[in-house]
Amino acid sequence: MIVGSCGKAHGLRGEVAVYSEVPEVFVSGAELLTNRGGALTVSTVRPHKGHLVVGFAEVADRTTAEAMRNLQLTLDDTHAPELPDDEYWASSLVGLQVQHPDGSQLGIVAGVVTTGAQDRLIVDTGHSQIEVPFVTELVPEVLETHIVVDPPEGLFD
Repeated sequence: MIVGSCGKAHGLRGEVAVYSEVPEVFVSGAELLTNRGGALTVSTVRPHKGHLVVGFAEVADRTTAEAMRNLQLTLDDTHAPELPDDEYWASSLVGLQVQHPDGSQLGIVAGVVTTGAQDRLIVDTGHSQIEVPFVTELVPEVLETHIVVDPPEGLFD
């Protein structure tokens, strides 16, 4: 499951801005996997202006930290903390069928864009990819097998 994404390098010692909705997994000694096939060990972490500043044992300088921009950090599902009933790991949503409230198929969740303001589902319709704001008004149900999306008129045309 994705637990964070790397932003800009922070300072000269190899620290990086990390955006995460589960900051509690970023503790000294935690080992995280990356979407580029490696592993990183958290050495330092502190909050800073709405995100985390994280130092990794494997990253010693700003140049290496700059190369980490857009890197996705993941945690093995067996080590994931429990979430409240109305929250979901982005990785658990990818691949789910997307249905209209009338039962018709709209597509498949191809990804989730997480931002500070509002998360969005990327729905692959087979012809295009459509971003749907992940809010209760548009996504009234998330079930184990599918997601119900009640789109405004014209969104999936």
